[in-house]
This record gives sequence, structure tokens and C-alpha cells, in this order.
Amino acid sequence: MHTTATAWLKRCTTLALGALLLSAVPGASLGAPEEPAGVALQMHVRIPLRDGTYLNATLFRPVGATKPAPVVFMLTPYPADASHPSANYFTKHGFIYAYVDVRGRGDSPGDFTPLEHEALDGYDVVEWLGSQPWSDGHVGMFGGSYAGGDQWQVAAQHPPHLATIAPVASVRAGVDWPMSNNMPGTYNVQWLTFTTGHTLYTSLFQDSALWQGAFERFYLSGKAFSQLDVEAGNPLPIFHTWLQHPEFDDYWRKLALTPDQVAGVKLPMLVITGARDGDQPGTLSFYRDHLNADGSQPANYFLVVGPWDHPGTREPKADFGGEHHAAASVIDVLRLHLEWYRHVFFNEPTPAFLQKNVAYYVSGPGADCWKYADSLAGATKGTRTLYLNGRGGADSLYRSGDLQDAPAGATGASWVSDPADLSHAKAVPAPPGDALHGDGLVFHSAPFDRDTEITGQVQIKLSLAIDGPDADIGYDLYLITPDGKAHNLSGDAIRARYRQSLERAVAVKPGETNSYDLGKGLWFSVRAPKGSRLRLVLQSVNDVWSEKNWNASKPVAEQTAADAHRETIRLIQTKEHPSTITLPLGDEAAACKASAAW
Repeated sequence: MHTTATAWLKRCTTLALGALLLSAVPGASLGAPEEPAGVALQMHVRIPLRDGTYLNATLFRPVGATKPAPVVFMLTPYPADASHPSANYFTKHGFIYAYVDVRGRGDSPGDFTPLEHEALDGYDVVEWLGSQPWSDGHVGMFGGSYAGGDQWQVAAQHPPHLATIAPVASVRAGVDWPMSNNMPGTYNVQWLTFTTGHTLYTSLFQDSALWQGAFERFYLSGKAFSQLDVEAGNPLPIFHTWLQHPEFDDYWRKLALTPDQVAGVKLPMLVITGARDGDQPGTLSFYRDHLNADGSQPANYFLVVGPWDHPGTREPKADFGGEHHAAASVIDVLRLHLEWYRHVFFNEPTPAFLQKNVAYYVSGPGADCWKYADSLAGATKGTRTLYLNGRGGADSLYRSGDLQDAPAGATGASWVSDPADLSHAKAVPAPPGDALHGDGLVFHSAPFDRDTEITGQVQIKLSLAIDGPDADIGYDLYLITPDGKAHNLSGDAIRARYRQSLERAVAVKPGETNSYDLGKGLWFSVRAPKGSRLRLVLQSVNDVWSEKNWNASKPVAEQTAADAHRETIRLIQTKEHPSTITLPLGDEAAACKASAAW
């Protein structure tokens, strides 16, 4: 598998299963919730919708309740019993819980078209739940991934009974799924197969060998990406609808919501993501659109950024992806939600864990602890810009270039993007940056002379000259600790035709030097120990997980091996055209709390 942008390309591969987790007007006192004697189940509840159809719901209600209670519900395309533990948990603590199948999934009639009906359908669900005799009129939403993104859609409709949302690892259409930076992946066919019709094809979805094999065969076939669904054995109309909108146009804007729609949501909210969460870009795009005009964070908006991957935002683990974190990283997410809902519905204190509006976890030796800030921007206290020095080579891990503090003496380098090279069809274990086939560059920084906290998002701006009409270029950033271990920090990618805007393509003029902002990648916080170094790997995106760009000018989804264009990509390093990476430096003075304060 192609090394560079691995984190970016694999973001979506855990998207679906992770989603199976997971007002009182703020300040109004409703009294403490009752402790129920048990849980009563009610299946096949039909919630009527404005167009005459209905959504199927499963209700969990407290037994022995003497007064109405608030309702917590999840709107989801995953009709399974994986939410049963959450349902039991909240119901046993005095809430009513509803598990609602979106249109066309589970026992809800209709056809499933991802994120196209959830806004209005969700509004109707909220109002129905809030008006039932067993409801006290206050409804909150719960859930992650798809069921995190649809919370924003519903909230933007302003249903009167909705008191709070608590989106976790939220997708945002066109931002991080089903494409990121206008670059879709093969995983879309796997996920759409998982959600085909009304059945949940869990075993099929989890058959990694089957999908790996299917994607490898397709990669080697040289066929157009638009044929992937048929070749994988499941023709999917929505897959082709997505491909008909390769740019961030009105189709995606409607599904993603506008910045004004997001900013208009004034509810109290608890938002959770992770430093390795593939849907962090969606979560943080919602966050940025929701900031006040002066850039400050609303007082009733609480954001938690753990060290976790996508599933870990619902079920944190200390060990995942070859990394180990301290026990403090494993917070009780359900308890945090419970305390949040108690805070909103019953005017109880803000959860003790939420000491400020942003809680973020600092990984790394000597850290592995939580810090707090008033806003996400407040966690970053400075920057350090490094210049890429190709030294005329930088073509491998062992002949790398430099990341240096000053531009003096820095020179460029070049690599070849050859889409006809299919040698990356199979993943071959190798040190990060040592799997180059002449199609990338590697750079190392000097060792840090002291422990250094890096907190925020890196910014990589390259000056490149490409002798062809298009190319896909990605990066991975690693921390190499003194023991020689490589820790992936972030990654992102760009399609050259969208270097100016994601809203319209501009062909590359061969040989012309242009500026490329490779994106800011994932937000993370790590303490780099003294003696550690950074490793930056730049490389052409060319593997089984991404839409194959054959470097032609025609729509990428229609390109085939016959369109392959071998290109040389030159990294320019001059005063007029610098190539840099800017590191966000953390707040060293902020207290580092070794426990979750719970």
C-alpha cells in the first residue's frame, strides 16, 4: 500500500461500524430524574412524517416512572442491536431512549439516500417524541459518525422540542465523506454495500480480505473508477450520483449545511472527536462555522479531542494502531453523556471532566495527560516554520532531505508520478517513508533540543511545477522518537486541479510553478521528547484505496489506463516560491492533568 497519506486514505475505513454507538431550556430546573425499577421495550413504533410515511423506532422506557421524562434518541442507518447497551444505560438512569431507523433502513420504508432526508425527517421525529404523554417535552440527540452528522442537520431545522445535541465523530458531506478534498475512495462502495436495502450486511462489510481483493483486482484492471461498483458486484445508483458531483457544488452544500445554518444552531452541545478520527475534519468544520464572530467559542459549546481513532471516540482504548496511551485517556464516554444530559435537562452542574470549553489530550513521553483551553485556537500558542531542503535528492528514507529553520542553502528536488506503476497494489510492510518507488520525497528535521509540545494542525505549503495537467499529491508527518519508532501524526492530500478552490477545477499548465496548500491534516497534540525528529514524506497518491487519478485532464472518474500520463513533479525552493511546513506549538504553561479528574 502506498505509504504517503495512508492516514488520510484510511480515514473512512472505520466510518460505518463506529457509528453504531453512540431543553429543558438551559437553566430551567426540572428536578432530579427518577431511578426506574426496570426497562420496558416497545418495538416497531411508527413515527409519522409530514409526507405521509413514517420512521421505525424502538423505544426503551423506564418502568415505574411516575412523571414524564426527557427523551434521548439516535437517528441512524444501522438497524442493529449494537445500541442496546446505550439504551439500557440511559433508561436505567431515568431517561427515555429511542433508536430510530432513517428512511429506507431497518424497518423504515422508502429508499435510503444518504443524508438527503435526515433534516426534515429528524425534525418530525423530535417533535413527535417531545409531544408524547410520557415525554416531558425535552429531547436530546445522541450518536456518532453518520449519527453525529445528522444531528447537525436536524438541529439546523430548529425543532422547538430539541434541547441539546451531542455529536461524536461527525461526518460532514463533501468535507470528509464520501470524499475529502474532492477525492473519493474505494471504501464508498464497501460502505454503500453495507447499507444496501433494509438489511445490515455486517459480516460482508467486515470481510476485509474480500474487499482488499476486490479493490486490488480493480486497481490492476485499469478500468475507470465509475465502474467500481459493478466490478465489485453491487451496482449502486447513489455512487454514480456522487461521482457526477466531483467538486464541492450545490449538491454537497445542501447536504453539508451552510456556515450560516451551522452558526444558527444555538443549542448547548457536547462534541467529541479524536486525534486519529477520520471524521475529525467534519467535526472541526462544524466547530469553526459555529464560532462567534470574534473567533471565540460559545459558552455552551464543549469540545473534547482525545487521542483516539474513529471507533475510540465511542469506546476509548489505551492501545490501538500500535500506540499506547496512559489510563487517563480511557474516559467513560457514556457517563460523560449522562452527566451532560443531566446538566441540560435537570440544571445539574457541568460535568466535572469539562473543566473548560475545550479538553484535549497530549500524547507522548512525559505527557499522556489532559489539558484545557477556552477554545481550540487557544491551545496553540505559537508556530515554527521549517523550510524543505531537497539537497538535490531526498528520494528515500536513507537519502533524505532536511527540514531547516532558515531558507538559506535550501534547494528543491523532484519525483516522478507514474500512474501506470501498479507496484503498490499490495501493502508491503516497510519503515514509513521507505516504500518509495521513485515517486516521493523524504525530509527530516534536526533533533529537538528540548521537549517540545506540538498542538494544533500543521500547515504545508509547497511550490511545485508539474509537467502535466493533474496529479494527486499527499503527505504523512511522523515523529521519530529517540528509540527509532515512527509515530504518525497527521496526513492529507490534494488534487492539483483543485489547488485554487474545491468548487472548480483549474487545469495545471505544464511546467508552471504553482502554490499548493496540502491541507492542515488532523488536529493533534503530542509532546516531542528531546532528541526526537520529524519526518515528512511527500508522495504521489496511487493505491487501491483511492480513486485512481491517471494524471489526465478529463474527469478523474472516467479516466482509464489508456489515459495514463507519466509526470515529473518538481519541488521548488526559492525566495519567490518557498516550500514550507509550519508547526503549531502548544501551550507549555498549561497544566497537564494526569487523570481525567473523574
